[in-house]
Amino acid sequence: MTDSRPTLHFELDVDAIRLLHRSVRFHLEKWPGGPDPQEQEDLHRLQTLLYAALLECSFEQDGER
Repeated sequence: MTDSRPTLHFELDVDAIRLLHRSVRFHLEKWPGGPDPQEQEDLHRLQTLLYAALLECSFEQDGER
């Protein structure tokens, strides 16, 4: 079975990734609860993805030095 949800691809610089990561982290820290716990799980996955992207950017910067 194929996933019919639309998919977008973004190109972000490290500053944009950092801002998104901070925003997701803030939202999770202030999580009020809600009717759909899947949203919180999705935010945790997004936070992990953004953190991995930050680590990759850091690794690439270190390799350029």
